[in-house]
Amino acid sequence: MIKLIVSDLDGTLMQKGHHIREEDRAALKEALDRGLIVCFASGRMYPEIRHVMNEIGLTVHSVSQNGAYVHTLDGKLIQNDTFATELIKELAVAAAELPFITVMCNADNYIITDERHRHIEHNLLAPLQVHPQAVEALGTELLCGKITYLGEVDGLLQLKQTLTETYGDQIDAYISDVDCLDVMPSHVSKGVGLRALQSHLGISPEETICIGDSFNDVSMFATTPHSFAMSGAHPEVKARASRETRSVAEAVAWALGTQGARHE
Repeated sequence: MIKLIVSDLDGTLMQKGHHIREEDRAALKEALDRGLIVCFASGRMYPEIRHVMNEIGLTVHSVSQNGAYVHTLDGKLIQNDTFATELIKELAVAAAELPFITVMCNADNYIITDERHRHIEHNLLAPLQVHPQAVEALGTELLCGKITYLGEVDGLLQLKQTLTETYGDQIDAYISDVDCLDVMPSHVSKGVGLRALQSHLGISPEETICIGDSFNDVSMFATTPHSFAMSGAHPEVKARASRETRSVAEAVAWALGTQGARHE
């Protein structure tokens, strides 16, 4: 019997313009009303996930910044992790001579070093801070659980290869959106965050479903036999999920249909 539903946000629950379809919201509300537990797992920050909760009127657990932070529905932080200082300082300048915007992510806000890049703020649901001395502050006043590079996808793929060759198993790097390369410490992922939440709640992999659309969701797919990739996802992402879905509502309907069923 399914007890926990975990949904990615961008490209899964949340469409362009931060729009959430009413049928998806209604399906999650029905799941909560029927006693299931819901979690949002996203590359976005915890304040952004809280913003989404407020917008749709639902309070749920959260895995934010690709697993760097895990909060219960009452706001209790049960897990957090950040980059080692030396590594994040190197990553912060790795694209300095390239046509990308480097965004450092601490617990509650995004940080850039150049005022000219403030236009990225339109896609954010948490504050953007311009901090010219951010690199120097890393590891002391500024701790980062994720670093993001924004730009053209072909160039980002080349940067991903360079970073992977340079830092090897110290990092995980993946394209999380059409113009976004996320880099995490190798021991941090949505899958690690979700496992921490499952352990905290006493819920097994077999009692969990997860829904996602991008490469940062693949680690989450590995935490349960009931993973759903959105139908518009990259073929490699869909190949790593056990099922395909057209919407969050459709996957939730499957989960609700298991209520009372016995798992062999």
